[in-house]
Amino acid sequence: MTQQHPYGALTPDTVINAVESLGLYSDFRQYPLNSYENRVYQVGIEDSTPLIVKFYRPGRWTPAQIQEEHDVLAMLDQQGIAVAAPMTFDGKTLFEYNNFHFSVTQKLTGMPLEAGDLDQLYAIGELVGHLHHQTQTWTTPKRPLIEPKVRTLTASKLVENCPFLPKTLVARYRQLAQQLIEKMTITEQRCPTNRPRFIHGDCHRSNLLNCEGTLTLLDFDDCRMGLAIQDLWLHVSEADTKQQQLSELIEGYENYHPFDTRELDLIDVFMAERHIAYTAWIAERWQDPAFPAIFPHFKGEDFWLQHLNDLDDILKQWGQWR
Repeated sequence: MTQQHPYGALTPDTVINAVESLGLYSDFRQYPLNSYENRVYQVGIEDSTPLIVKFYRPGRWTPAQIQEEHDVLAMLDQQGIAVAAPMTFDGKTLFEYNNFHFSVTQKLTGMPLEAGDLDQLYAIGELVGHLHHQTQTWTTPKRPLIEPKVRTLTASKLVENCPFLPKTLVARYRQLAQQLIEKMTITEQRCPTNRPRFIHGDCHRSNLLNCEGTLTLLDFDDCRMGLAIQDLWLHVSEADTKQQQLSELIEGYENYHPFDTRELDLIDVFMAERHIAYTAWIAERWQDPAFPAIFPHFKGEDFWLQHLNDLDDILKQWGQWR
């Protein structure tokens, strides 16, 4: 909670100078885009289309880990999968300026996806299936699998020690976290699955763009080894129709790649992990000025009551994905 803000030196001049260090000429227009973990800007280029410039959060990934992501994107682009791949300058895609690592991509225009649209869910399934088929033999040695239970244990301790968690709720939080971790352990033991494989890692609706009918995958910042279901379940938006939505996703997916239905039982595991890890992420990043501005409610009791209710709902609905 006391970490120094990593973007304090990322001034508007630094953004422009970083872009121009690549031999580009900016028209000095820059517009910040929604990105909490990294900093992303649309930067105007003289007599040309604006470009998207991404500054990676210092200390999160090593240069080798970022380069592994770039290499994956280059291969996907070559294989005809619609992704936002970084541009190459003098044979490189990753650059450094004033101790910030950054990359540049072309600006994409398109429409966001609609939650729960069955036709779009089918198309999303096809895109993810195509991605998984083309990458079925790939590994990412620098971004290995992280067991969800391990991540949840670490995150739950961070949340438990968060000063904004009301002391009157600590015992209830600790009990819910322990119950969820026990459920995760039992479910993982009961559900053997295929080997880990390359995944996008954060494949939610906001990381997809409909570019004139072509669904394009954005932001591979969390790509790593994992399970196929991790790239599918986040697109289920309505609890009342979750089986129907999953059915559309899987039907589209299997046009390109077989799906191991045993992984459906692990959705609860990944859901519990994501809820706890998300809350821990906000706590861990609180010294970044962007976070108090975006999540002012994080300090209020209502946020924590809702978080505990969400965890309780996961427990009550565990095992109902088939």
